[in-house]
Amino acid sequence: MCHLSLHLRSWYFGSKGQVSHISAQSAAKSCPLSMTGHFNTLSTGGDGVVYTWDLRSHRCLSRAVDEGTLTGASLACSWDYFASGSDGGVVNLHRRDATGVSLDAPGGRPVAATLAPPLKSFMNLTTTVDTVVFSPDQQAMVMGSRYSKGSLRVVHIPSRTVFANWPTPATPLAHVHCAAFSPHGGLLAIGTAKGRSLLYRLNHYPSA
Repeated sequence: MCHLSLHLRSWYFGSKGQVSHISAQSAAKSCPLSMTGHFNTLSTGGDGVVYTWDLRSHRCLSRAVDEGTLTGASLACSWDYFASGSDGGVVNLHRRDATGVSLDAPGGRPVAATLAPPLKSFMNLTTTVDTVVFSPDQQAMVMGSRYSKGSLRVVHIPSRTVFANWPTPATPLAHVHCAAFSPHGGLLAIGTAKGRSLLYRLNHYPSA
């Protein structure tokens, strides 16, 4: 069983902004997106399909159905993984090399393929997952939902398990709207609907 060691450092007040509009003439008119590096980005939306885009040519490179997802609500990428959150509360963890069908196939636009089965499907949340973020070292992943109070979980990526000791019912998360790790992973900031940012020290990491 995994246990998370952390400490609440202080409170901050702030606001959140995001950009999430991209379209491929599909049901995904407004959708979450995540930068992958190498001039590519991923997006998903109302059709449950994950699209790969080339930012230099403004072209969609591939598309593939995310298993079990009717509506994609969030995306996050790391060097080796990407994770997708759905409106049903499920988060699928994939390897970055799980690719879709090239749109340059002869005979025109092909039907979207299905992504390789996820490494793990996390079903610890019950409402739309609109926050997914990886730690810089890919050891942890935070997933959360603003639609239910206290809906946040932390995943230990190597073991594919959810930390059991945090958060607890006493953790003052309220409705989580966003989360982010510091550059070295030692701090985790969580933004809430009350306009507060909770800053936690993750004791596993020697520095912030």
